[in-house]
Amino acid sequence: MKKLIVVVNDLERSRKSTLARALSYHLHAEEVKHLLVTSNEMDMTDSYLGEFWDLEDQFDVSQLISAIDENEAVIMDVHSGAARNWAEIFESEDLENVLAEIDAEMTLVIPYIGTERCNEEIYDLAELFTDQADYVVAHVTGARQGELKWKGSPGEKAIRYLEASEVDIPELPRELQTALDSADVNLIDALNQPADLPRFAEVQVMQWLDRISSALANSDEHLIPTVSRSLSLDY
Repeated sequence: MKKLIVVVNDLERSRKSTLARALSYHLHAEEVKHLLVTSNEMDMTDSYLGEFWDLEDQFDVSQLISAIDENEAVIMDVHSGAARNWAEIFESEDLENVLAEIDAEMTLVIPYIGTERCNEEIYDLAELFTDQADYVVAHVTGARQGELKWKGSPGEKAIRYLEASEVDIPELPRELQTALDSADVNLIDALNQPADLPRFAEVQVMQWLDRISSALANSDEHLIPTVSRSLSLDY
């Protein structure tokens, strides 16, 4: 079973783009051939190695089918404000059945940033997609900040009912932020192509990504496709 991994949360600055790139790193470490996709055209910089899919105007289902056919997994970073666009596309294009026909299933990866509004967003997404997806809630604030707001909240109850997996994403280390500042590069560009960074910054980025990958491994049942690895994987 192949995977369509959709990183989604309509709140701005909820670390979706960071999480999508960390997921790509994790799948690469697990030797999963995959494609990284963004729905934000602003992401299409020289450092970005993925594709752009338009969720607001001209989404092409054949792109999705072709991408899943050519890869074991597709990671789609849905930009802020487009979650409902994706829900409408999913329903209007009958993507649940389309995915089933091509032996694939969808996982929603939802970053949680420790606010009441984020709880509501998670509840809304669970209500939109119900049992049409698996769920991973990524606590990206570090050390379960906002735990009191999360425990027993509508969002937490909804994803518990849907048997979601939860992971704790390590905070951005101060040493890494200092290294990025010294190299005069932003985090997203650094995650796109760590090898292009000065050595001191590359080491910090790779160590952080390794820690995130270890955390994501706790949700591998929802992230790693169950397909044959008999073919060699080319990147």
